[in-house]
Amino acid sequence: MTVETRYFRNQQQTVNGLTSYMLELSKYGAQNALRYTTAGAYLTGDLGIRVYKRDSAGVETEITPGSPVAVVTYYDGDVTLEKSNTWDCPETSLANTDNIVVRIYARIPSGTGTWALITTNAVFSTGRLGASKLDAATWTVYYTGGFSYNASLNRAAIEFDFDGAFNSRIENFTWTPYVPPPAGVPRFIGDGLAGAVIIV
Repeated sequence: MTVETRYFRNQQQTVNGLTSYMLELSKYGAQNALRYTTAGAYLTGDLGIRVYKRDSAGVETEITPGSPVAVVTYYDGDVTLEKSNTWDCPETSLANTDNIVVRIYARIPSGTGTWALITTNAVFSTGRLGASKLDAATWTVYYTGGFSYNASLNRAAIEFDFDGAFNSRIENFTWTPYVPPPAGVPRFIGDGLAGAVIIV
């Protein structure tokens, strides 16, 4: 079993046909921010994640229950605050070429708004894990974010900040490495003369 902290990283890669930001074991250095805005005099908003496994053919299967999990709430005036919540990741079988994809969702106002990707490119993924499964584990998702309402424009905004000075991350990301099945033991069938066959 492998237990990791995975950081939302401001560097892109292409894995299993998907180009996304990295979900990696370390930060890259340059901070970034993703923002979701909507019209209205709203003073609260939520951030959450949805999680998928993606195979080598580019087919994704959602692991979360069809809506964001590990949800946190931000309030007007919150600026670059770290907040966290947990999600119980279920045991999930994987092929050794699968990778894990995490998308960041937002809604304004908190609790009653409609969930949407915080931006169209709010997608993060691991490399191919070389795993046989994700283990059942309680992930703790840390967001650095903020919320603001601009009265003159009548617009509200929620922000997700990552990399650089920000430690947005997932702790207790737990998986089991793939172990190839043992090779068969060779058996020789024949009379010891020409034509002997090796069975593996």
